[in-house]
Amino acid sequence: MNTLRRLAVPGGWTAALAVGLVIPFLVSDYDLLDLSRVLTIAMAVAGLNLLLGHSGQISVGHGAVFGLGGYAALVAVTKSGWPWVPAVLLAGALCLVFGLLIGGLALRMGGANLGLLTIAVAAVFPLVIIRMKSTTGGTFGLSLAHPGIQPPAGTGLTPAQFGFLVCLLVLALTLLLLRNLVTGTSGRALAAVRTSPLLAAANGVNVTRVKLTAFAVSAAVAGIGGALYALALAIAVPDSYQITLSITLLAASVVGGSRTWAGALVGAAIVVYLPTAAENVVSGDSSGNWAQLVYACGLVLCLILAPTGLAGGFTLLLARVARTTDSPSAPAHLPVEKEVR
Repeated sequence: MNTLRRLAVPGGWTAALAVGLVIPFLVSDYDLLDLSRVLTIAMAVAGLNLLLGHSGQISVGHGAVFGLGGYAALVAVTKSGWPWVPAVLLAGALCLVFGLLIGGLALRMGGANLGLLTIAVAAVFPLVIIRMKSTTGGTFGLSLAHPGIQPPAGTGLTPAQFGFLVCLLVLALTLLLLRNLVTGTSGRALAAVRTSPLLAAANGVNVTRVKLTAFAVSAAVAGIGGALYALALAIAVPDSYQITLSITLLAASVVGGSRTWAGALVGAAIVVYLPTAAENVVSGDSSGNWAQLVYACGLVLCLILAPTGLAGGFTLLLARVARTTDSPSAPAHLPVEKEVR
């Protein structure tokens, strides 16, 4: 049974990847666009999971990092004529450097200043984008005539199908990278820093380097997700990257489960499909407010009923069931006293 349990997780991810490779040929291009949004937002949430669930840090500015990646990719494509692959790589590298700068500054300031600094970044980012009108298009943003991720000639795939497959494979590689980062020596260092930075430092862990690396990698992952998001939608506007996006991503990480990579997908699906569900229930302009109310209620209920998130709670439930199944029952003929002993 223990062997089956160890094989269940990689087997489940392999099955999910196989299903994902088939989905583009079963649903419409419109549905694929929403699914691509789920995959790209899941990258940003996965980056937050590394930060929040595995290093004990908090960021309320990942929406700005997500937007920085999107704008960097679209500027490279629209202004410089770059292909989408180097544009995505540029976005990831730029967000990595941005993460190093912001993380380093916050660590120098000490205390809880990372969270405060990222709030400021999230609030200022849309204003900076609007001010840089000649590069970013101001309030109108940047747009492409067609999706930025185009399939190679002769594949027979539509842009929506190819874009979804690219986002799926990039997310799979991202989750594999993050999983490897939180295991082994680096994983033990992250766990020690999350549990007690002072105790970790006493045991020879470079706390500053571990925290800075986690934040920089988290920012790079969010930037790549933002680049693919903007290229898949073929547009980036400042209103899409308000501070509410950062709060929503943080809520998605908590509700989905900040200690599980499956929680990133669960949280991203909530971010994408909850507003649509709210619009189906409540028509008109008030639907957006109802969606925010459901976010808040879901977050509170999750903190009360499933502190480890929806995916984390489901995993714990399966583990509890497996332990119950594995535990041998006491022989029926023994007296009650001996069974207790």
